[in-house]
Amino acid sequence: MPTSLRITRALCAAILGSGLILGGCAPAPSVTRLPRATAAASTSNETTAAPPRLDVTGFEPEWAPAGLVDRDAEALDVVGVDGVLLTPDGAGVTPLTVALDKRRDRAHAHGLTAQLLVSNYDDRIGDFSEPIAHRMLASAARRKNVVEALAADLTKGGWDSVVIDLESLTRADRDGLTALCRELRAAVGPDVRLDIALMAATTTEDYAAWGYDLGALAGLLDHLLLMAYDQHGPWAPDDPGPIGALDWTGQALGALLEVVPPERIVLGVAGYGYRWHGPDGASEVSVAQARSIVKKAGRTAIWREDVGEWTATLPHGQVLWWSDARSLDARVRLARDYRLAGVAVWSLDLADPITPVN
Repeated sequence: MPTSLRITRALCAAILGSGLILGGCAPAPSVTRLPRATAAASTSNETTAAPPRLDVTGFEPEWAPAGLVDRDAEALDVVGVDGVLLTPDGAGVTPLTVALDKRRDRAHAHGLTAQLLVSNYDDRIGDFSEPIAHRMLASAARRKNVVEALAADLTKGGWDSVVIDLESLTRADRDGLTALCRELRAAVGPDVRLDIALMAATTTEDYAAWGYDLGALAGLLDHLLLMAYDQHGPWAPDDPGPIGALDWTGQALGALLEVVPPERIVLGVAGYGYRWHGPDGASEVSVAQARSIVKKAGRTAIWREDVGEWTATLPHGQVLWWSDARSLDARVRLARDYRLAGVAVWSLDLADPITPVN
């Protein structure tokens, strides 16, 4: 799943206003567009109907404490575990490990779906690798190897679901990505949950440019998970800002909903923050660390209601932004307003405890 080192190429929408607000709830942003396919169906009956139950996913990395899910199990439906990687030649995936098995077993102990995340993250460069993904996606033989390995992880490895997290792709990867999803669906059948994580974009053209055939993916997979975070981060050391502002999230959702039905969309929510150090860059912080840093500096954090996140400016110009439980509440409301399938938090080891939303 996403890391603080991912280079996001999404167009960053302008932040609404600059007023500092200390309370209240964040409404759904007015800049978002209703999907063309459903705009005409927005009747008074729909607006008064009870919102659908939200599916809640909590992601955790392989190195997180094995019992971490115990804290949040009551609020979760799915535990996503990061995971397995494409091999550098793109011809397979890394094997399951004891650490992964422990997290699968903890999810099952609570009756939760154990979802295995597969990505093109490359430890050698500390980022997602388009060349690795392309080697696999452009080759029918390599795709076959990857599909067979993932299907074995499901049938023999005890995992219930897979989420595909191939990032920093290009338009040249689109047909291969669609083929991979089609071939994986054929291999595991219609009853296995298959999802894909999407980098956030603010136009349908940007989604297409990043290798996503949204209509085809929605027809093949159970959910498209919109990673509505990393709007700002370490890749822009002189541009501190929200992790994923509500208006930017609304624009990304609006573009996605032009093609994808809302019941196929899961809204990804940040449960972490960044600390900008000026010219020296920025670093990822947990929610608890962000609060502690601000307290030790003798400063007061400000809740930005228009953004749905906290921010603080420290001595010597250091800036923090972070997304916590209150931020999640605002995005749960957004998911309900759009009648989305659910929300997914990255990640349990960095976030506040998750309380039940249903």
